[in-house]
Amino acid sequence: MVDRKPEQDLLPYAEQAGRVVIAYSPLAQGFLSGRYDVRHPPVGAIRRANPYFLPENLARGTALIETLRQVAAAHDATPSQIALAYVLRHPNVVAIPGASSVEQMERNAAAAEIDLTEDEYAALVNAARAFRPLTGLAAVPRMIKARAGR
Repeated sequence: MVDRKPEQDLLPYAEQAGRVVIAYSPLAQGFLSGRYDVRHPPVGAIRRANPYFLPENLARGTALIETLRQVAAAHDATPSQIALAYVLRHPNVVAIPGASSVEQMERNAAAAEIDLTEDEYAALVNAARAFRPLTGLAAVPRMIKARAGR
């Protein structure tokens, strides 16, 4: 949901060629879990090294996370489960999300049973399209500042 480039070329190719795509980091290292925001950034070095967790990107992702929460509430699910259901809705796509507990693994597996309505899927697509994170070279100076604690 945070990097939708594969939807433009890779996924259509995979469907046409009968190939399977494995979604890499389908929860964006937990960004889509709703666990983190500007007031509650991650503390681990791995996530702090990911530009999605820059304060600016956490702020930019607020609407996307809120949409995930709204859809999750309608399914008695978590934002992570809805993000996975979104990924799995694409033809020829599988996801292998990380999990740090048996409970997370079970919740991740249960996401495959969630059927998003057309309206829910459209809301998620629109929220994902609207999310414009600062990444690449533009993020480097901010990443250096964040790592230096400034």
